[in-house]
Amino acid sequence: MYSCSNNENEFRSELVVKLSWIWIIVNTLVMVGGIIIYAPASVFRWVSIILTVSGIGLLTLGLNRFGHTKIAAYVLPCCMFLHITNLAYTGGGTILPGIANYIPIVLTTGFLLGRQKGIIMAVLCIAVTFGLALLEANGNLPEVQFVRSPIGRGVALVLPISLAAAIQYFATHHLSTSLVALQNEIQKREVAEKIKDQSVYDLGERVKELKVLYNASHILQNLDVTSDQLFQELVEVIPMGWQYPEITSARICVDNKEYVTPNYMPSNNALFVEMKTIKESKVSIEVVYSQSKSDKHKIPFLKEEHNLLNTLVEMLKVNLEHREKRAELKDYKYALDVAASISITDIDGCFSFVNENFCRASKYRSDDLEGEHYSIIMSGLHPPDYFLDLKVAMQEGKPFRGEFCNKAKDGSLYWVDTFVVPFFDDNGNIYQYLSIHHDITIRKEGETKIKESEQLLRKITSQVPANTYMFEIDEKGSTKVLFMNSGKDILNYDSDIEQALRHPEMFRGLLHDDDKTKFNNAMKEAYLTEALISVQYRVVVNEQVRWRWMQAIPEKDKNGKIVWYGATGDITPLIDYITFIEQILYDISHVMRRPVTTMMSLTSLIIDTDLSEKEIKEFSRKLYGVSEELEKFTRELSHVYYQKRQNSKFDVDIDLLIDKRGNLFG
Repeated sequence: MYSCSNNENEFRSELVVKLSWIWIIVNTLVMVGGIIIYAPASVFRWVSIILTVSGIGLLTLGLNRFGHTKIAAYVLPCCMFLHITNLAYTGGGTILPGIANYIPIVLTTGFLLGRQKGIIMAVLCIAVTFGLALLEANGNLPEVQFVRSPIGRGVALVLPISLAAAIQYFATHHLSTSLVALQNEIQKREVAEKIKDQSVYDLGERVKELKVLYNASHILQNLDVTSDQLFQELVEVIPMGWQYPEITSARICVDNKEYVTPNYMPSNNALFVEMKTIKESKVSIEVVYSQSKSDKHKIPFLKEEHNLLNTLVEMLKVNLEHREKRAELKDYKYALDVAASISITDIDGCFSFVNENFCRASKYRSDDLEGEHYSIIMSGLHPPDYFLDLKVAMQEGKPFRGEFCNKAKDGSLYWVDTFVVPFFDDNGNIYQYLSIHHDITIRKEGETKIKESEQLLRKITSQVPANTYMFEIDEKGSTKVLFMNSGKDILNYDSDIEQALRHPEMFRGLLHDDDKTKFNNAMKEAYLTEALISVQYRVVVNEQVRWRWMQAIPEKDKNGKIVWYGATGDITPLIDYITFIEQILYDISHVMRRPVTTMMSLTSLIIDTDLSEKEIKEFSRKLYGVSEELEKFTRELSHVYYQKRQNSKFDVDIDLLIDKRGNLFG
């Protein structure tokens, strides 16, 4: 079955192919039949005709195959016309079989090139036929090369009749197919028209929905109106996005407040969506059909309308969340503006914003500062290295906190505790810096006074013969030294005072191993009892053991924290002197007792016994020997004691304090 192409060029190409094959096949079949049935002797002539027609047909197919369809449509009828004319001319002019072959040529031309070209071809064929007849009448035609019998002419006439019949069949069948195809096409177009109309209607509905979304977005972006005005404007544009806007009403609920269209009436024929913001605020929209026009629909609301309502509620929820965040940020900004000085600078360090507190502290107006470099308020007190950490932090995009001394417009100085935060754009590049400044001038002045007082206290305590301290104790017995001065006493370590204040654990490292537990227990007990501290302990310095005595009293500061005030002194000379005195006492009680006891025994013997002169002299000699031994020991003991006194650090005249005990021997 033939098919009908929708494209004109494809249709013509299809005709070229089919008509070319009709000419080739029908011509070949008739010529072969003629050779077999009628004139086997004229094989050469019939074969030449077959080859000529086949060549024309194949040429036409080749042109069509390579895209030259229009040329092929002209080549096929024109070449066949020339071929038939040549056969008529050489075959005896107006002989019926030759002339009859013009009929399929006219039909072929009409099919391929249209009716106008077909009429032109018919006129041309008639003109050629009359021309050949005129030439034959005047005897100008060439001599007939062969003469057909009546049977031969009948066989020769089969060719044009077969071609005409084949073309007629093709034309009739093609027309029928085309009509069916046309009918199908009409039906398809009707369906397409319905689809188009439905699509146009649907597009109209979508346009209405998009208009509502656009209007809603425009309304929600308006920050110059109050929330009540915004929600009322929004609820009034919602009905325009539904199928029947004339009977549609809407209601918006935000927490406990309602916003409705003038024609709103509660109904069961409604569409309702509710959501919650991050802060649990309820947001809902209800769309209602106020009449029964939509009752004819099984589903009163379209799926797209459900989606539209969900989108509107989502937009409203997001807008509320943004408003809540803006309100929260506004509160933060207000609190920050009240509590601190704020400045914003670009990447070059030029001011782009300063708040009132900043202007109040710097005594500049905002117009004086905006566009100016930050160096306008630098005091010049800090060396360049002071800003090195700030510079590194800003280059690395990290926050920074530091204390700076600035200079106000009137030349006065003020201190700020500054926190600098870099801000990044979408490409990750820093585009500005936000600085939060807290005025710490009073604190700095207080610190200065404290340092001055500390220096005065150091001067006062510099001549005290002890190390003076102010320290805190924690529950583990560790100490935090708040103040320290060495006075006239040795510090017992090589580090300076500042290092000792930063690293109080250095004290514990000097303790004698046997006294570490004792010292730690004393600190823990003081923490628990908040009682007076009095502890003697040993330290090891340069491989020498020194004795020290710590005494401290507790006192609560204004915050209720216990602080101990006290001193430690080197008591090594005192310990050595006490040890020496103990040694003297030991020697007196043990070494001197033996000769004294001997003397007492001899004296008692002399007194209580009646002795001869000789015996008395003998006892006297013994008493003298014991006396000499006692005298020698007394001189040695006095010499050793004198040396101890000479080596003592005490600058005290002990002789003035000694009781000569003269009354014992008076």
